[in-house]
Amino acid sequence: MKQSLSEKLYLSYHFEFEHNSHTITANASSLTGKEEILVDEVCVSKKRKLGLSSRHKFVIDDTHYELHFNVTGFLLCKVECSLMTNGKIIETKSRSAFDNKKVFIRNLVIFFLAGMAFGYVAATIALKVMG
Repeated sequence: MKQSLSEKLYLSYHFEFEHNSHTITANASSLTGKEEILVDEVCVSKKRKLGLSSRHKFVIDDTHYELHFNVTGFLLCKVECSLMTNGKIIETKSRSAFDNKKVFIRNLVIFFLAGMAFGYVAATIALKVMG
């Protein structure tokens, strides 16, 4: 599956689980806080949350499920996603910016340069406005 730009920069996360012949997909954005749970490409839960953890409850074929997002390494961008039923964890998947050090360094340089450019523009505008 091809990753979007926001996934490549670790700004959004996509997790996919297979359970009881169903495909459960969890999408989350660290920029907007939008979280969406899809079962066989049909949305069963959606909300916005900008915290370090969240929980979604949904039902498939009379079976109650919970899906947990948990940010375990805030500075290291590590996100865990756990699928549970009947209080037991079925599967946990995680993604981290450190999964690929080359990508992490590239992203660090991109954000550093973007910060420098934004700071320069902001300082230039402030100097012109203040005289």
